[in-house]
Amino acid sequence: MDDLDENGWAPIHHAALKNHVTSIERILETPGTQQLERNTGDRHRNTPLLLAVSTASQSTVELLVRLGADVAAVNSQNHGVVEICALHGHVDLLQYFIDMKSPKLNVYRKLITWLDSSNEKKALHAGLVISSLTKRPLQAASFVEEGVVPTLLCVLGKNIGDGVKEQALHVLNIIIRDRNVKEQICQHNGFQILVALVNEESNQLLFGLLSVLSEIVSEKEYADALFLANAMPVLMRIVVNGDGCKSLENDNREEILTSAVKILGLMAEASEDCKDALGKQKGFLSVLVQTIKEFRSENRMISWNEAIGRVVANHQINQNAFVDENGIVPLIQIINSKYKDEQLSALKTLHRLVEGNSLVRRKVWNLNCIIPLILLLKRSRTQPLQEAIAETMWALAGAKKENRRTMAAKIGVNLLVEFLGSLSYKLHMIGLEGIVALVQGPYDMECAIASANAVPHLVRLLRSEKESIVLHTIQALRHLCLDVAYSPHHRSQKAVRNSRGLRFLAALMIHSHCEVIQVEAAYAVAAVVLGNRKSMEMLCDSKCFNYMHVLRLLESSQEEVRLLAGGALATFAFNSVNQQREIVESGGLRWQNFLPFLQSGKEIHKVHAAFQSVVLSRIILNNDPADTCATGLRILVDTLEQATSNSTLAVAADCVARLAHTRAGISAALVSIDIINVLCRLLSSASTEVQGCTAIALSYLSFNPLAERQLLKRCREEPHFMEKLLFYSRRHRISSTFLERWKHLEVLGLPPIRISSSCPDHHPDPQRSVKICEHRTQHHQNQAKEILPHLCDATVFKPAKLSLVSHITYPRTIQERSKEG
Repeated sequence: MDDLDENGWAPIHHAALKNHVTSIERILETPGTQQLERNTGDRHRNTPLLLAVSTASQSTVELLVRLGADVAAVNSQNHGVVEICALHGHVDLLQYFIDMKSPKLNVYRKLITWLDSSNEKKALHAGLVISSLTKRPLQAASFVEEGVVPTLLCVLGKNIGDGVKEQALHVLNIIIRDRNVKEQICQHNGFQILVALVNEESNQLLFGLLSVLSEIVSEKEYADALFLANAMPVLMRIVVNGDGCKSLENDNREEILTSAVKILGLMAEASEDCKDALGKQKGFLSVLVQTIKEFRSENRMISWNEAIGRVVANHQINQNAFVDENGIVPLIQIINSKYKDEQLSALKTLHRLVEGNSLVRRKVWNLNCIIPLILLLKRSRTQPLQEAIAETMWALAGAKKENRRTMAAKIGVNLLVEFLGSLSYKLHMIGLEGIVALVQGPYDMECAIASANAVPHLVRLLRSEKESIVLHTIQALRHLCLDVAYSPHHRSQKAVRNSRGLRFLAALMIHSHCEVIQVEAAYAVAAVVLGNRKSMEMLCDSKCFNYMHVLRLLESSQEEVRLLAGGALATFAFNSVNQQREIVESGGLRWQNFLPFLQSGKEIHKVHAAFQSVVLSRIILNNDPADTCATGLRILVDTLEQATSNSTLAVAADCVARLAHTRAGISAALVSIDIINVLCRLLSSASTEVQGCTAIALSYLSFNPLAERQLLKRCREEPHFMEKLLFYSRRHRISSTFLERWKHLEVLGLPPIRISSSCPDHHPDPQRSVKICEHRTQHHQNQAKEILPHLCDATVFKPAKLSLVSHITYPRTIQERSKEG
């Protein structure tokens, strides 16, 4: 057994090399275990274990290790088991030695040391086996703990062959998802090393480099650091000029361009400075638009869309520049494609493109891009696609009420109600906001929404766990039940009552933890019971309801809650002496509850508080009722004369319409301070909402004899006023006497009154207009007080006259309307 052959090999060496396990066992029986560490007599000086490792003889290796072979032994080249495994690519054997957990053998450290070798062959083989091992469970973390990241960066930064660097990048791509790896790259100046390599324009390395950078910039803090490492100019050169990828095939070129744009997009999302620089880069956005037209791969198209979305998001300059490059057209073409993922990505990009930019929204509208979105929405049935389309359309509508109303009308009542019945939070919000947009203002959409069976869906959403859903649902129910001029919609009120919605609202008013929800619920309850005897009886039968819950909210620390609480109480008290009495018995009101809003710099707050103070003037205990009422009326008229916001003007006109059919004398007080001429000027407003609310206010005021004569005069001066009055007052009261007199004027064939330039109500000079406005303002309160004292005597609960609100359907023609009794 001790005989050596001509190469200096003993029998145990041959047996170990050829995986003869039984021979090894027989050899070791006689002379003992000293044969285990016997070196070959040649120049390599290998032990049996090293020879077995070289041929990947797993069973022989396990036997020799079990018998006590030294795993730390090395040959004359200083190669041990780890190095020999690396040279021959024996990954499974390396895993075996790792699993041994021998304190004499640190596999990870030995491989990392070899990777850092100046010998290209050693470094390449080490890189190959490390990349294979890091793909296995738990191995990547162990390599990171042993310091593989600094070594990889060192390899990438040194002067060595691209083959070794490619393997280093491969390993880096495998472990880069570990946040600790990104942190180490940042700490060891890795961003500069990677950017420098990209700048070298090596086709062999470009794929791996861009892949690593893509993963790094997925976290905002590292995206910012990469921008500071001057990565943007290098990447933009690749995109704009195609540097480093012109010689590649089309597919590879598209992949490199897509990766570069993705990185730039993520950097732009993380850094406003990067976003600014990208927009200023000549040719960048035009390349984006042109390339998106050329791409055919679905995945690349999606990545490209996402990158564009990040570059233009919340950045008006980039949004405008992209639109100027005609970028909307290819986006719409992608939205119309047959691939759902492409559609979703393009929709999200379009959403980001129009968000917060009214100019871009207008251009999209002008290009008739809404029509394909609506068609796609109506034929799509998958929830993610519906969400993306609906969100994009709602972003196109913007924040303006009239634009939202137009978009909601295009979506359609049935589809909005369908959104309410879905399981999607986003669709719920768009459905709720769309319904609110439709029912706010003088547009008579309540019947269509009630016919679509929206109320049961809304009542169901009152039980949602999300406060935003509950809040928007309450607001939708309130607007559904009350039209302009506090004209109750009995069908909606009945549906809410029959769906147990009134009970849910009362419970939210009392038990919700959110004060805003409490006060909105109180406001909605008031809307449901206003002018509806059965609903009021149901509410009174509920023992838990008490006005103290609403009065308590008047002392809230939130300004919005205090204002809404006043609105809820005014709605409860509107034309109802009994409810006014109950409010007083529950604690009553103080002038201090309204004065801060009446003196507010916010016009809309002043308008709401003015209406509330007029309605509640007789039960505000510490201020003269006549003075309270006059103050509120003066503020409303002043606002109608001076305000510039359409939404404020519409609310003020609506408040006048409500007050015009409340207790006796209010209409006369309004007419005495020239409300008819003020409102008639607003009939020419560009806003249909202002026109509608104004026309409805005038229709209720037409019952006052003086107002009737003034209105007839103005209609003769401007005949189109009459058309607007008839159109908007279809669901509201208008004086039959007024209609008969207008008919009589038409029969007589009197010509329209010519408007004289000296007429005080038609003055082209703006300075004179201001003087007249100031003159009127000085006299408003005194004039109103002259009319009001008989309404506000010592008896707080003086019975009011019957409300003029009634549900009568009026014919459309003047001849037919004049016959009505």
